[in-house]
This record gives sequence, C-alpha cells and structure tokens, in this order.
Amino acid sequence: MKYQYRNVTDVFLSRLRELVCDNKGAALAITLAFVMPVYLMVIGIYGIGEMIRNKIELQNAADAAAYSAAAVQADYLSRMATVNKAMAWTYVDLQKRSLDLAMALFTVHVFAKFESDSNMVQRKNLPCHMHVPGVHYCCGTTVAAPDGTLKFLGTGIGIPQVAESFNGQNFLGRMLLSHLAVEVAAEISGKGAVANGIKVLGYSKNLLSMMSRLNTLVKEYPEKIRKTALQVAVANMAECKDDYIIHIKTGDLPSLSLIPTADNEKTFISWADPDLKEYEPEKVFGPGTDDWIVRKKIPLGFLRVYKQTKQHLYAKWQWFWTKWVHIEIPIPTGGLHLPPVTPTGDYGKGEREYFGYSLPEIARDMPIGLLVAPAIPLTLRPDYFGKAGTITVAVARKTSNPFSVFNPLGQRSLTASGIASAFNPSVAGGNRPEYMCAIAAARAGYKTWQKDKKKKLESSSYCVGYTYASGKESWNLIETDWDAVMLPVRNAWDLCVGAGNLQTFTVAQGNILKEIMLDKKGWVDPKGKKVDEKNLPDWEKLPPPPGLLQDEKEKNSNKEQRLDWAKLRDYLGH
Repeated sequence: MKYQYRNVTDVFLSRLRELVCDNKGAALAITLAFVMPVYLMVIGIYGIGEMIRNKIELQNAADAAAYSAAAVQADYLSRMATVNKAMAWTYVDLQKRSLDLAMALFTVHVFAKFESDSNMVQRKNLPCHMHVPGVHYCCGTTVAAPDGTLKFLGTGIGIPQVAESFNGQNFLGRMLLSHLAVEVAAEISGKGAVANGIKVLGYSKNLLSMMSRLNTLVKEYPEKIRKTALQVAVANMAECKDDYIIHIKTGDLPSLSLIPTADNEKTFISWADPDLKEYEPEKVFGPGTDDWIVRKKIPLGFLRVYKQTKQHLYAKWQWFWTKWVHIEIPIPTGGLHLPPVTPTGDYGKGEREYFGYSLPEIARDMPIGLLVAPAIPLTLRPDYFGKAGTITVAVARKTSNPFSVFNPLGQRSLTASGIASAFNPSVAGGNRPEYMCAIAAARAGYKTWQKDKKKKLESSSYCVGYTYASGKESWNLIETDWDAVMLPVRNAWDLCVGAGNLQTFTVAQGNILKEIMLDKKGWVDPKGKKVDEKNLPDWEKLPPPPGLLQDEKEKNSNKEQRLDWAKLRDYLGH
C-alpha cells in the first residue's frame, strides 16, 4: 500500500529525517572547509607579494626619475660653471689688453702731436736762402743751443753739423723712424693699438655671448628637469597595468649676480685660474690697476674704466723756432746770418702738455677705447641648497586587487566590483585612498675640493650644501664637477650648510609629505596632463593610526581626528 503524506509538514519532516541519516557529501564539505582557508592564505600571500613588488617598482620609478632629473640639473650647472670660468678668464685678459691698448693709443697720439709740432718748427726754421747743408749756414738754430758762436754770432763757423742737430733737420729725427720701428715691433708682439683693439672687440663680443648663454641656460633649466623626470618615471612604469599619477616639484634656478665689490672681484679673478698665487687685481692686471684703471660702480657685474689724473698718461715738451736775418755779404761762405736778438731777427717758443683724457678714444669713466659690456657671472644663492634646488618626485599608483584576475571587466583596483569586491577592504567609511605612493628626492652636488685634481675626480665625496669659500677653493658655479646626488627625503627641503663632512640640514622649510599629497594642482598623468582634482585620492580624510593624531587627547572623542603630517613623516622615516 503506497504511503501518502497527509500534508506539507509531513513531507518537510520526512525529508529532514532523510538528510540526517544520509552521509553523502561529507568529504566535499571537509575539503571545502580545509581548502578555502588555504586558498585565501595563498591569495593573501600573493596579494602581499604583489603589493611589495608594486611598491618596489613604484619606488624605483621615483628614484630613477629624481636621480635622472638631478643629472640633467648637474649638467646645466656644469655648463654654467664652464661659462663662468671662461667669462672670468676673458675679463682678466680684457683688463690686461685694456692697459696695453690705453698705452698704445696714448703713445700714438703723443708722437703724432710731437711730429706735428716738429714739422711746424722745421717749417719756421727753414733757411732764409738756398744753401748746401754742411756748407752754408743752417738758419733757424735754436736759441737754446749751448754753443756760444751759434747763439750770439749766428755764423756756426766750422760746426754746421751741430746746427743741424739742434734744428732737428737730420733724417732720422725728422721722419721719426725710431718710433715707427717701435710701433711695428709692438704690433708684432701683440702690444700695439691695432692688435689690442681687435682683441678687446673680440672679448667684448664674447662677454655678450657668454651672458646671453647663461640667461638661456637659466630659462631652460626648470622645464628640462621636469620633462626629464616625467619621461624617466613613465619609462620605469611601462609595465604597470594600473592607473598611476606623477608629481614633480622643483624650483626655478635661484641664481644671483655678484655685486661688484673688491672682495667679489678677487673671487671672480680666481675663477680664471685657481692656481694663481695672488688674486689682487694689481698683481694680476699690472701697474695702473686701481689707479687709472679703476673698478666702476655698477649694479651688477664687473667693469673697469679709465680714470685720468694729472699724474697718469702725461706727456710734455717744449719747442722753439727762430728766423735769422740773411744779409748778402760777399764772403766765402755765401753771406751773413744775424741772430734773432737783432732788430730784424725773430724768435718763438711754445710748450705742449697732453693728458690721457684729451684723446677721443679714451673717455673719462668709460671702458678703454670701446664701449665694453660688463662681465656678469652667476652664482647660486644659499636657498638652492634647500627647497629651491631640490627635485622631488612622487609616483602614486592604484593598488591592485589580488582577485582582479576573476574580474571579467578587467578592473584591478581595490574598489573593483563583482566577485573581486570580496577583497575590497572597508576602511574609513569608503574614504581610504586606493593609491600607494613613493617619493624620492635628489639634487646636483659638486665634488669636494682637493688640491690633487686626480684624487678629486676619483673621490666619491660630494658637497650638497652651501659652503663659504674663496680663492682656489671657490665653488658654487665655478666647479664643473657637478653630479646627481640622492637626498634623504625627510631633510630634502631643509637648508643644507657646512663644509665637507660637516654639512648638516637645518631650518625646516616644509613638510614634503603634506605638501605633495594634498597638492590638488601638481599631479599629472603619464602624458603630462593635469589630473582633475575630483579624481585625486582624499589623503586628508585618511583616519590616522594611533600615535599619529594631531592631538592624542582627542583620540577617544567624537571629534574629527586629524593626521599629524610631521609625525607621519618621522614615522615613515621620510
């Protein structure tokens, strides 16, 4: 007889009794109970490994970007230092050439004036009749002649050669060949007016070109560094399948032109040749420095000008002319010449003085001979060795979800949907940033000074701080041995001062973590396009772990708990 259920309840209870007595599927349940935790553990280990790998990849990208940008920075600073050295050498040689040029111009001017006066006197002293030199009397003998016969009798009997000599009528004296020979020799040796004029013109043009080049390097500097950092960061993140953003911060080159003081000029002179024993301008440029070639007071740069006084570049001479009366008397010598003291005689005397400023080529308080541009070298201000010169690169990427392999939509982030959402941690009410971030800092540093140049090049000791030095130990933008140097992120924006191993970071200039992480305008995507503020992680709303609160007394209250960024920086070792 077939059993019939009376109602639904009987059917339900009957099925329960069957399930209780049936042992099928027990092994599957045990297996699932054992395998699932193991699977989750493996997935967890994989997830942790992936996060570590991603973080290493991220840090490598930030380090490479910062270091590469610092290498470009070092290259720019080395170029500027090279231009500064060339400018200093040009300035030193320009002043030496200016001294020679001033003397050459002055001597040419003086001898031209002297020859003009000499010719004038000779014209005045022409004989009063045709005569044979050495036979007839030479009229026009100066009354200053010490020979009594010439002075009072005017006959010159027996000594016409003496009369010629006093008249300046001999060939060498009249043509001034001796001076011409000196001028030719000066030009050949590079000391003449023509040779030095060409050099001074060339140096002036070079100074303008070098200053133009310095200005170009300063303008190019910031953008080149940012482009380098971005390109290197993107190249190192080429295998990253997650979205990532980049933050690059660097200041403009904090350059400064030297004020033209005496001490600064000495330092500038030392740049031309660090092996000089003396840096005093007078020792380097020669006599006349700081006397009639003086340093001009200008706002920027260095320039020396000509300053004439009565003791400098001075020339003076006297000239005489006489007209003697010729009286035809039948004597063997051809006639009688009466001296100027007679009523029909004539006598003249003049005196000339010439100073350097009487030359149109040499103007008072102007560069020698030419309108020379001042030398304006660039140096680095101390703030370069702080925040202004530091290159900081931050790279943030979305953290991968280990379960993303099961996501048919390909979402990899911790906020993925679907089955991958099982790994989404519920933190901070959904405000947890899903990004991990790595920061690196670098700056160009220069090799520590050493007397032995070979040891210096082989040295691994770099100065990354502001050093007060002078003379052969001059540094800053005179050292051409700049290289990229990594900096501790924690102190990167602090001013670094001191010499050698005594350099230290002082005077905090800001919190790197807070300024970068909360910056809403400095983050860019891999193409360099600014990231919309709405798409940036809200780091400020991240609830801080214990010990990192701004006020630990408020940790148990209902008030909003704010992160202390300084404590976080110290906690992370940044």
